[in-house]
Amino acid sequence: MKRYSIRRIGAILCACALLAGLLSGGFSFSRLFSRSSSRAFLRADSDDSETGSSETVTKSGNHLNSNKDLLDPDPENAPVPHAHAYLIYDTLSDTMLIGNEYSSPRQPAAITQIMTVLLALEELQPSDTITITKDMYEPIPDEYVRIGFTEGETVTVEQCIYASLLKSANDACLALAIRISGSEKEFVKKMNVRAQELGCTNTHFTNCYGLTDADHRTTCHDMCLILKQALLHPEFQSYATSASFTIDPTNKFNDKRVLNNANRYISTPSTSYEYYIGGKTGYSDMAGYTIIAGAEKEGRRLIGILMGADNAETRYEILASLFDYCFTNYTTTMVYPSEFEGAVNQCTDKINAAIKDTNLVISETRIEHLEYYSTFFELANSGYSNEVDLSSLAIDPKEQIQSFRLPIVRRFANNETYTLGYLVITIVDKDMPVQETGKAEQKEKTSLQSMLLTTLVILLLCTVLILILVFFVKLLKKRRADKNHRNPTIL
Repeated sequence: MKRYSIRRIGAILCACALLAGLLSGGFSFSRLFSRSSSRAFLRADSDDSETGSSETVTKSGNHLNSNKDLLDPDPENAPVPHAHAYLIYDTLSDTMLIGNEYSSPRQPAAITQIMTVLLALEELQPSDTITITKDMYEPIPDEYVRIGFTEGETVTVEQCIYASLLKSANDACLALAIRISGSEKEFVKKMNVRAQELGCTNTHFTNCYGLTDADHRTTCHDMCLILKQALLHPEFQSYATSASFTIDPTNKFNDKRVLNNANRYISTPSTSYEYYIGGKTGYSDMAGYTIIAGAEKEGRRLIGILMGADNAETRYEILASLFDYCFTNYTTTMVYPSEFEGAVNQCTDKINAAIKDTNLVISETRIEHLEYYSTFFELANSGYSNEVDLSSLAIDPKEQIQSFRLPIVRRFANNETYTLGYLVITIVDKDMPVQETGKAEQKEKTSLQSMLLTTLVILLLCTVLILILVFFVKLLKKRRADKNHRNPTIL
């Protein structure tokens, strides 16, 4: 029995030693399960500190869809916005056309409710029911708009969405928030996470309906991204552009509630706007008058916003005028990869000529491009050409694999250029074994597989170790019991 226990202890010690080696990095599962070569190949996006080689990627300075500068920072004869901040944003090309202070955080007031409605559309069904509780209306200040729900009343998600968008009913908005997350506090966390997912960088919500709070802030740009996502839901457009909606009697309210749309693009003929597809207004003493709206004309979709506007009535007319100005003076065009065929062929011809006396060949070419781009209407009609920018291309004849990301630019008649995409080109040593070429591309995938395998084996060893310890403990208990049985205690 003693020899048997020593063997068990030895097994435990071996398992511990193996586990310690794994955790310290001293044991390599790649060496255990694979005999593949460890030779590394230069990649265009590799870190110099790891490869010891200089960077070979041609840098343009901008990534696709990441430029947040205005297309026209000084628009001629544009309508005066009469607001502290404003922006007109093209959703197809992800381009900010004109604006001012569009990245400055400000109080949004009731346009906050667009985010609450968006989350309701994403997480609930219109027919889902909500049983009203006191915490869905009691925290709301008396001067804030309510639909008048009472405790125990049963309403639907759709009724609350209509009440929020048509009447800015704060109790309806709060009911949606609590229905989704159980409390407004938890729902606000969800709002902020969703805002980050949509690309909002200067937004911090503290409540779900627009309660005045110094820490409750967003920007023109961020609100455009939120409304852009909301407008992808056809039902949002239907709700927001409805002239009226009727809430039928409920279990606690015997009369009908008729909700007329308070948005003057819908309710008032003199300020109606034919291209309006949905939005929201708001007001508070700290925020001033706010308005955000989507407009669609001939396949183009713009979003406009005024924050801190001077006047409740004129904000509608001003925003409509800004829409018309942008529809007239700027254009958005779809980009087709076939348009770049001639420029790409010229580029590859030049590269082939440069490497003809070396052992290098082009192994792959790939085009990354914008789906749409926006520019001035007159500029787009003046003629243009496409070209690949080779200004910073530097090929190393000694490298076996080299990758480059070369800007594809559109040059207009006035010599102004727009980066519309990138030509990704790979150059290899033609004597390099074919099977080696794909190794650099598979490196990341192999690394992930190795990490998963390592994690799995560690878990397996931990499980075995626990079972051994349990067995050892049981063994000691059995030995102690046997000993007591052989030497009973005499009382």
